[in-house]
Amino acid sequence: MVRIITFDICSLLTLAILLLSIFLRKLTRGKSNVLYILLIVIVFLSGVFDILRVYMPLRLPYTRNSQIQIYVYNYLYFITRNLSTPVYILFIFSVCGMWHEFNKDVLLKITWGVPVIAIIFLIVMNIPVHKLFVITENLEYVRGPWLMYMRICAVWILAYSVICLLFNRQMISRQKFFLLLSLCPINVIGVLIQQYWPKYLVEILCTTFPLIFISIAVQKPEEIIDMTSGSLNFQAYKDEIKRNLAAKRKLHFIIVKIIDYDIIRNTLGKENITIFLSHVVRGLYTICNNDEYDVYYLGNGGFSILTLRDNSEEIEQIALKTRNFFAGKHEINNINIMFDFKMCFVRCPEDLKDYDAVMNFDKNIMSSIIAKNTLVYLKEISNSSDFQISNQIDRIIQQAIKYNQFEMYFQPVYDIKARQFVSAEALIRLNNSEYGFISPSVFIPAAEKSGAIHEIGDFVLEDVISFVAENNLDELGLKYIEINLSVSQCIENNLSEKIMDLLTRYKVNPEKINLEITETSQEVNYNVIEQNITSLSQNGILISLDDYGTGYSNILRITRLPLDLIKLDKSFVDELEKPGMKTVINETVSMLKKMNKQILIEGVETYEDFDYFRNAGCDFVQGFYFSKPLSKADFIEFMRSSRDE
Repeated sequence: MVRIITFDICSLLTLAILLLSIFLRKLTRGKSNVLYILLIVIVFLSGVFDILRVYMPLRLPYTRNSQIQIYVYNYLYFITRNLSTPVYILFIFSVCGMWHEFNKDVLLKITWGVPVIAIIFLIVMNIPVHKLFVITENLEYVRGPWLMYMRICAVWILAYSVICLLFNRQMISRQKFFLLLSLCPINVIGVLIQQYWPKYLVEILCTTFPLIFISIAVQKPEEIIDMTSGSLNFQAYKDEIKRNLAAKRKLHFIIVKIIDYDIIRNTLGKENITIFLSHVVRGLYTICNNDEYDVYYLGNGGFSILTLRDNSEEIEQIALKTRNFFAGKHEINNINIMFDFKMCFVRCPEDLKDYDAVMNFDKNIMSSIIAKNTLVYLKEISNSSDFQISNQIDRIIQQAIKYNQFEMYFQPVYDIKARQFVSAEALIRLNNSEYGFISPSVFIPAAEKSGAIHEIGDFVLEDVISFVAENNLDELGLKYIEINLSVSQCIENNLSEKIMDLLTRYKVNPEKINLEITETSQEVNYNVIEQNITSLSQNGILISLDDYGTGYSNILRITRLPLDLIKLDKSFVDELEKPGMKTVINETVSMLKKMNKQILIEGVETYEDFDYFRNAGCDFVQGFYFSKPLSKADFIEFMRSSRDE
């Protein structure tokens, strides 16, 4: 009977293109990718041997050597054809994140291995007894009675793969589940077609189709590969963490954050930063040198090495080598680079119990870890209150918003010429039920990152405006209350309307409010900021520039904004005795005075500091020398007592 090999040829061409695309897309790292490549190679070889065992009998002479040659082609076909499904099962274990269980569970290995060993036994025993198949003197292939046992083993393996997928259904998406499952029924269809219509060699083609689907929808590089570094990406990292912790597996990972990554990126440029990231990833893979360790690029100079291995000594050695690698000199296109980094060794669930804790730690590692350029073990610091606060700050902020745990404090501002307190700055405090008072320097940056700053800002505006409405500022000797606006608030399109609505609702004169804005190095829409500030100023609200002198103040912008007051940052006080600082202060005050700006100096703690800035020409003073920030009741009492003196 003449058999049609066209289907096999189509399969080989498709598999060759598929294999080439994998290497072009750099999908060659990681256990899943390695097993997928191995699966394609095995199916490709089975197609080659299928063609040879069918085509060569038509071309070879009827000799003993030809008969042996055809036997070899058939043996190789049976081996590769029947190995494809066992390898596919291993691929399923890897994709579903169950590889670690397969390595540890003897029963899983036995259930997988028994049919594989049985198939190999049948193939080997066919050499002396010819019960599986026979090649006649005319080079014809004749099926034997043992082929039924081969089919039983194949059904066993197919059923095993279906059970594996069903058991691990929750570990993968619905789309991936059905695409992975599709290989089984399509394979069965191919076997049945070839069983009843032997001339149509479609078995290999029926295996090729699911492999294409897997390449398109399961092994999508944009989902798991970071194209700039060539490593697994942050999404793959999150999926792996979530999947393994949900399955209650132990994880170890080494996380590294380059502190001055922005400087490195600006120094190297777009092309060289890609080379730099690839250089780091290659270095980390070389250090690991084991398929059971995965390297992830987390973005913005962050990297992680993750493993399910439970060999602490081995993992610590890799961590130490990683530390030495990052601490060394790196040459990128003749540019030598050294940088600072923070690094931590983490165990789950011992150190971090769940997915949210891991994600919070990754987000807050820069503030959670103090030491630089050294290996920190999370188990040694995880019980400290500072770490607990840093790692749970987003939850703490949301809890504060929900249960009204924010409080407003007020720090009086002294008018040098009037020799009395004339205003106060409203300062927010967070009083957590578990950790007590948490510094604004901790929760404000976190709120700006998470976006909670908008809710906090709304609370501050309404709370302070209602305080002004409830208390007669004139009786307390106050002209106005200063309220800080974050950069995030300043770029809200409806900021001016929101504030004016609050003032109208509480019947507060706009002149009783002084809004403080801060210069920033962030890339923001300054046009929106200027529109908001101008609108608020035109409605009678006073505007101040806070933290002047922190390094980002723009003189041109000061001339453009309707600023009534410039607040000099406390760094002027802290560095007063440094060479040249008094000259800088004198010139700064002189310049601002010529621009008709009033000047406030923050952070004054001693009489000597107060006396210097008074003589330098400052108009207002704020700091612990006069008063620390006070609660509402204490502030009112302070102002009343100061009026009586």
